[in-house]
Amino acid sequence: MPGTFSRSEIKGAEAQSGTTIHGWGSVVFGIPFLIAGVFIFLISVGIIPVDKKDIHAPLWVLSACGAMFGLPGAWLLVHGARGLSRKTRLNEGKKIRPEMPWLWDYDWEPLGISENKVKKVLGAFVAALFLLLFLSPFNWWAFFSGQGEFLLYLVVGLFDSIALVVLGNVFYKLFQLLKYGDSRLRFGDFPFYLGQTAQMTLEGLPADMNKLKLELRCVEEAYETRGSGKNRSQQVVCYRRYGEERNLDPSEFPQNGSLKMEWELPEDTELSSRLSERPALFWEIEIEAATPGIDYHSRFLLPVYAKN
Repeated sequence: MPGTFSRSEIKGAEAQSGTTIHGWGSVVFGIPFLIAGVFIFLISVGIIPVDKKDIHAPLWVLSACGAMFGLPGAWLLVHGARGLSRKTRLNEGKKIRPEMPWLWDYDWEPLGISENKVKKVLGAFVAALFLLLFLSPFNWWAFFSGQGEFLLYLVVGLFDSIALVVLGNVFYKLFQLLKYGDSRLRFGDFPFYLGQTAQMTLEGLPADMNKLKLELRCVEEAYETRGSGKNRSQQVVCYRRYGEERNLDPSEFPQNGSLKMEWELPEDTELSSRLSERPALFWEIEIEAATPGIDYHSRFLLPVYAKN
């Protein structure tokens, strides 16, 4: 089907922003969490002495609480520092080469882009680890403190089941890595210009496929406040601004694991990539293949810009 313009939310999209707070705001917000986490952890290991009568839980629970505060604080500090560096590069690039944003908008490799499934596995593992750390004090309270009641068992058990699903996602991504390794998308040209044809070659497709789905899309991020009352929070939401989907027949499957593609890009200059900005606007291609066992899935960013 031809590409279409729309603004529809993409569920499960991989946002570039990560969070709605950046730069100095992220650094300032992360410092108290890091200090609190380190302080609690030092108490749990005995470096900061306290009266044990004031501690009403095992020390490992206290250590988990310290990590629960300290890890997000450290992440916010690193995230903020990276954001400041990105903003500096963005400002300098706009001054020196305003007509060539692909040189400073993202660290592109002109020949192509490779997957990094190891990074995805580690990211999923860190998310699962944080959730397990968060739940550990509640599990101790519900099942080992002697104060647990049926409702508490039910609520904690529900969150434990969610943690198991998150942990299962880690193993799923790990098995995908072991089965398929990293694929690579080679660019026919660099960059791709809006209003022209983008030629690219995907390498590393599995040999045994039942279905093959391709989707090219332009993704626009937005920071939105969702929820109600005390549960309101600001979130990164991804919208599809433009997209084209293809479902290939078995006769069109590549025989050597290498698939050549051509995509006609729209002429709208407002869809030029802005990967370094927050919120970001970016292009990506997603490939899904149904195979025996664990399915194949890959996603690649694309260097799509307006031609000046």
